[in-house]
Amino acid sequence: MRAGFLVGLLIALAAGGVCVRLGLWQVSRWHEKQARNAALHAALAAEPTPLAEPLPALAAVEDRRIEVSGRFDESRQVLLSAREQAELPGVEVVTPLLLPGDSVAVLVNRGWLYAPDAVHARPQDFREKSPRAVRGLARALGRRGAGLPYFTLESDSTHTLWSARTLDPDTLAARFPYALAPWFLLELPGKGVPEKPLRSAPRALDEMTHLSYAIQWFLFATIIFAGTTALVWTRLRERPRRRVLPPLEPLR
Repeated sequence: MRAGFLVGLLIALAAGGVCVRLGLWQVSRWHEKQARNAALHAALAAEPTPLAEPLPALAAVEDRRIEVSGRFDESRQVLLSAREQAELPGVEVVTPLLLPGDSVAVLVNRGWLYAPDAVHARPQDFREKSPRAVRGLARALGRRGAGLPYFTLESDSTHTLWSARTLDPDTLAARFPYALAPWFLLELPGKGVPEKPLRSAPRALDEMTHLSYAIQWFLFATIIFAGTTALVWTRLRERPRRRVLPPLEPLR
């Protein structure tokens, strides 16, 4: 075989190997999402675990269904901007829930409000009954030290509204006069929970996308390997056979 053909063969085999590797990676991502969805379904079906001070660290409660009792401090709230719901623009309302003693609060994502510009809304029109128990999933705050900007939307003697894209712990700590839990609570719909802001359970992750990608990569690998095998087989069959010369007659 010529050197050029051998180089092309090696490139084809390497490309097929890459396709197989990418397919295996998509399969692992598929299994990972299956596990996360199973954990989510189990958490939503479990009975909430009541918590009180001292609050546990994030690792002990993350993605678990918990219950915290206290009163909402609606004088300071954060609106998470650009949150879409049913293809409508809106915000998510985050309100601190002060625990008994008023020295520690848990940030509670109270749900979604429609906002035409995906920034401005009036959560003060939907006041909460206090004190009460709040049930939901414990979730991690944003990456510490992200330095993401917080914009003041409204501020007077009775309330302050901030706009943000995520809950950055460092930025939050400078804006509240009490300590905050190292995680926030995503409140779930249920008995006694107001209709607005709109609470909704988190959606399960899309598993089938990774499976379809895996099938595509394995199909590409099959085409490459099958095509390469067929080409090599054809080249081998087309090789000219060595001609066998008849023996020379002896000189007389």
